[in-house]
Amino acid sequence: MIPSNMKGQNRMKRTVIALLLAILAAGSVYAIDPGQSELEYNGWFRYMNQSTKLDITNPTASRSLIERNYWRASHQWTSQLFSKLTLDFLSSSSYADGASVRIKEAYMDMALPMVKDFVLTAGMQKHYFSEIYSWDYTHPDKSLADAQGVCASADYGVTVNGFLPKGLGELQLGAYNGEGYKVTGAKNSIAPELLANLRLTPFAGVQVGASVFSKAKEIAPYANNKKGRNSDNTKFELGDTANMDRFAFSPMAKVAIGPVSLTGEYIMFDYTRKFSYYSLTKDSSGNVVDSTLKENSKDYAQSGIDLLPVVSLMSRKLEVFGRFSTWERKEQSGDSMPVNLAKSLTRYGAGFNWYFLRRAGGAKPAAMFQFAWVREQPRTEGADPVDTFMAQFRFEWNHVLSAL
Repeated sequence: MIPSNMKGQNRMKRTVIALLLAILAAGSVYAIDPGQSELEYNGWFRYMNQSTKLDITNPTASRSLIERNYWRASHQWTSQLFSKLTLDFLSSSSYADGASVRIKEAYMDMALPMVKDFVLTAGMQKHYFSEIYSWDYTHPDKSLADAQGVCASADYGVTVNGFLPKGLGELQLGAYNGEGYKVTGAKNSIAPELLANLRLTPFAGVQVGASVFSKAKEIAPYANNKKGRNSDNTKFELGDTANMDRFAFSPMAKVAIGPVSLTGEYIMFDYTRKFSYYSLTKDSSGNVVDSTLKENSKDYAQSGIDLLPVVSLMSRKLEVFGRFSTWERKEQSGDSMPVNLAKSLTRYGAGFNWYFLRRAGGAKPAAMFQFAWVREQPRTEGADPVDTFMAQFRFEWNHVLSAL
């Protein structure tokens, strides 16, 4: 008979191994052999109920939707060359037929013979910033960076990425367009985004790291709602805006002890928004006789934390999680940077995942049910909290096609 203390040690070892396999699965590109191809599908069906102060019988939103509908195809040409395509068949009322298709990934990996376990990746690929690129949706809501518009989860670019010697961790260095996978062509600015990400695994069950990116200028999809003459007819404000000096930094950490894990990140995100207007000169009758183009700018500073504790139970059939997030937005006003309370918030909630079946290896779900409650409390005095309930079925599979 196995002593009870050894059973506990074995459970802890299995949990740590599962965590490491998940980390490797998220970053490894050599999951298939040379000559093989792989097809993968990710489908998420979600019901969402949103209300004020838990008034779920009188919701402001109550709907079902396909939250994710991904088709992926990858091919391993040789041990040195790999490619992948991911198409997002999204549901949206923005389109006449209620659906559309967009590219989420399209890239090629080329192994770097001079640097072991590193590849050069070219194309639309993961955006290696903070938790956004490794977010596996254990919690069904988005990562903090994604939810707050710090950056997109994928972008057009070139990266050098891979694993450090002796299992110490991973490193990514990249140059991207910087506007995300939804923006391309003439809407991209001429200034690239430069990014670096480092994650270290000093010992089993512990991961620490930090990400940073910088972009001198972007063409922001921002509509200036003040376009036109102001109330006293002294200005004609233009609708053109541009974000300048965009900078983000994010340290993170993840700790797993037995069936319990805690993931945390801090994000700092700053930029300057430039805008322009015509100063109007009027005669004694109030008629505009001249105008002068003037440019101005406004600084923004945002920051937040995100904590995700997870407990795995019943031989990893059940996961119970909580979540706590904050976001603070400061906007320049003269020489000061007061907090915009309407754009600042606290979020917290809890939920669970039930795995009907996991895929081979155990790192990814095959069929599962997710349930989460999220309360968002704006920092504006007297503002009511918004409660969101999410119930989601995830159905995912992959199939390897052998070489002909």
